[in-house]
Amino acid sequence: MSEKLDIFSLSKYTFNLLEHKSKEVKSAELYFSKSKYISIEVEENSVKNSEMGSDIGASIRIFDTRGSLGFAITNKVNKSTLERMITNALKLMQSGTMDQDFRDLPSHYKNYPKVRGLYDAELKQMQLEDSLGYVKDLINICKQDELAISQSAQFSSTYAKTYIFNTNGVEINGKDTICSIVSNMIVKDKMSNETSFGYDWQSERSVSKINASEIAYNALNEAKGNLNRVKIKSNTLPLFLTPTGTINLILRPIASAVNAESYQYNRSFLVGKKNQVIGSNYLNVHDNALIDDAAGSSIFDGEGVPCKDKTLFQNGKFLETGLLHNSYTAGKYNIESTGNAARSSYTSIPSIGISNIILDPGQNSQEDILKDIKEGILL
Repeated sequence: MSEKLDIFSLSKYTFNLLEHKSKEVKSAELYFSKSKYISIEVEENSVKNSEMGSDIGASIRIFDTRGSLGFAITNKVNKSTLERMITNALKLMQSGTMDQDFRDLPSHYKNYPKVRGLYDAELKQMQLEDSLGYVKDLINICKQDELAISQSAQFSSTYAKTYIFNTNGVEINGKDTICSIVSNMIVKDKMSNETSFGYDWQSERSVSKINASEIAYNALNEAKGNLNRVKIKSNTLPLFLTPTGTINLILRPIASAVNAESYQYNRSFLVGKKNQVIGSNYLNVHDNALIDDAAGSSIFDGEGVPCKDKTLFQNGKFLETGLLHNSYTAGKYNIESTGNAARSSYTSIPSIGISNIILDPGQNSQEDILKDIKEGILL
């Protein structure tokens, strides 16, 4: 999908062709994307693989009046490949099974939110050699520490331009960038021969905010802190959660449980608990896609639905509206999608994903909480 292609004209051509080929279609969606990526992998504290490339493609979802789905993709975007894509999708739709739960694709939206800081021009222009500097910072931290014996790490950056059209009037496009860095550090105590590991990561919309040295230091210090562990007797103790501990013990399980698909298939611990208090009065959780500069933010989701700031838990209560939906799961309840349709690329159909899931902070500082704990567990 070169910059010279007129995606809007191609979408109109595709829908006109689809209408000519079949009268059985209830609704259809076109998804175009163009991306550029860089990936550098580190193993045993040396670069093992580096890659820079681009990906271009389109996909179509076609539904008939039975709810049967036909899905097809192409990694070449022109009129002839789009025509073949339609033909393949129609064949799959016609041979598919009825789905009584399918209602329709999203309808036209007049207003979309404004979210700043989703695109970084510097990141889009980055070359592989520019990225190697961040990886060298990671490697040097490991080399310079006498306890560090190895590190696995990764640097990745992506620029993407996306267009979504459907026969119900959705027509939206946008561009974004994201950059991530990860460090897994291994240390060894030469006296006890005990080894331990530490981990840290950072994900940003702008490459200028990436601090590779800090991430490596954090992973290194966590690894050192895990050395020479001692066993303690069984006891009932206060538990103090760090941000990482909060993610692992509270937010990650909640993120899985509020997925409407999991809920509808009875795979969520929240089934049957709507409007019930399931936690502390301090449990206030949001899924907010509208935070400026945030890695999980977006103007629209994978189906072109406007993204939102959604309250999932309030004062410990799991709200009636606390599930995250795409258009399919929302249709089962005859409600609107929450704007949480997620797609990894044009090659996938929409699933459900979180944006920025947030636990509201309390009023007490870390120091205020810890000063009253004589003995406890820090996780």
